[in-house]
Amino acid sequence: MANQAKESDERPLGEPEVFVGKDVLELLSSSMYVNPLAIYREYIQNATDAIDDAVARGLLPSIDEGRVEVNLDHIDRRVVIRDNGVGLSNSEFAARMMSFGASRKRGTDARGFRGVGRLSALGYVQQLIFRSRAKGDARVVEARWDGRVVKKLLAATDEDTDLQSIVKEAVSLTQLDPEGYPAHFFEVELVKPRRIANDRLLNEVEIETFIGQVCPCPFSPDFSYRQEIAALLANHGRAARAYYIHINDSETPVYRPHRNEVEFSEAKKSAFQSLRPFTIDGIDGETAAVGWVIHHDYQGAIPVAQGVRGLRARVGNIQIGHDRLFAEIFPEDRFCSWSVGEVHILDPRVVPNGRRDEFENNAHLDNIIAHLRPIGAEVARECRVSSQKRNRMKVFELAADKVYERLDVLKQGAVSERYAKTIKAEMGTLLSEMRKATEFDLFEEQERGALRRQLRKIEKAVDSQATKAEGDVLEGLPKHKRATYKEVIDLIYDCSVNQVAAKSLIDRMLDRLSRT
Repeated sequence: MANQAKESDERPLGEPEVFVGKDVLELLSSSMYVNPLAIYREYIQNATDAIDDAVARGLLPSIDEGRVEVNLDHIDRRVVIRDNGVGLSNSEFAARMMSFGASRKRGTDARGFRGVGRLSALGYVQQLIFRSRAKGDARVVEARWDGRVVKKLLAATDEDTDLQSIVKEAVSLTQLDPEGYPAHFFEVELVKPRRIANDRLLNEVEIETFIGQVCPCPFSPDFSYRQEIAALLANHGRAARAYYIHINDSETPVYRPHRNEVEFSEAKKSAFQSLRPFTIDGIDGETAAVGWVIHHDYQGAIPVAQGVRGLRARVGNIQIGHDRLFAEIFPEDRFCSWSVGEVHILDPRVVPNGRRDEFENNAHLDNIIAHLRPIGAEVARECRVSSQKRNRMKVFELAADKVYERLDVLKQGAVSERYAKTIKAEMGTLLSEMRKATEFDLFEEQERGALRRQLRKIEKAVDSQATKAEGDVLEGLPKHKRATYKEVIDLIYDCSVNQVAAKSLIDRMLDRLSRT
């Protein structure tokens, strides 16, 4: 009876009212995008999805006809990013522009799927404007966000302002005359972007560098491995797709930064030697990822400015995170910066996080990382082998330099016969070191052959000097002075750390003596 009474006292509270606070907008428009340049990734990502849709609907014959334009106006401080994709129809434009986190792309093969990227620039500009139309529309429609109003409302201390009220006050929707606009397009305009650092949002060099590394741009026609990479990705849909992105109406699109060599410095360059493709199976046996590593001579960490270092992750041919995202797969973290390669994630269960700077942790990501560890070990092995080779090369080259220095001393003809015998013995020891260096088992036959040819040339020079009748440059001096001078010259060479400097000094002494 007591239980029955208790149950009869229960009353439904009715449908709860959902209140979406204004701070959600701040999270979507600024907190998620710490790197200002990430807004270019978001808008270009949406543009490539729109081009894919246009190809699927027959509006474009292929993605090669797709075009993304990034135009920078430094005088009026405006950026316009436009694509010739499918566009948004007049009838759906308002609903799509006023929705948050409700993307229709989820569950498709589109690159974006959270429905928040279009607001990525709102925290950086005075106004954020969207314009579009689909094929057959009579008008162009526009949604204009007033960034100053948004900031003012977000800064207010009242607790009653919600997301809907901010949108009503900050957003205006209008229809425009279609003259001068394409038949189908979408564009976003950034008005008066903030001056950040070296004006990054209007800095053409930085923007092109970022787009080239992160966005789905084609490889340069001069890059020798582009066809091998294309063949590797050919059967993997979005991973193989590249789009033409032009900055300020340039005829040449933005290319990926890969070329046929990397520059460690102005004096040190390394040509790429071979491409090593790989495939990673998923937990259920499907293909979870494909990728490639390009081997070179691994002289050290590749400079950041080259834009290619690291084993980088890509989804839909868009980079996720930074060049050290997979640093953990290497036996030593530093080898990540020595490598050049990419991992194209194909498993839809390996999902980028909201910022697209990492992946959401799950067993499918763990599986990919586990399969990448042997690749990291292979790169590390190549790095260590290269280091050992360079050490042997240095031994050989240092010995060769010393042999040539001693040959110059003998050719000078100013040392005593006793010291000349010492020099010849030293050259014999140096030649033995060089012969030993050429036998290093990690050298390839081509490398070993090059060293042996250099060694034979040096041995020939040594033999030629040994068969010459040694002249005496001091022959014109009295015999008792000659012995004294030779003893002094022997001492200078014997006590000098720098034989080249010592020879230069003695050359000046001999020149002075010849004029007395």
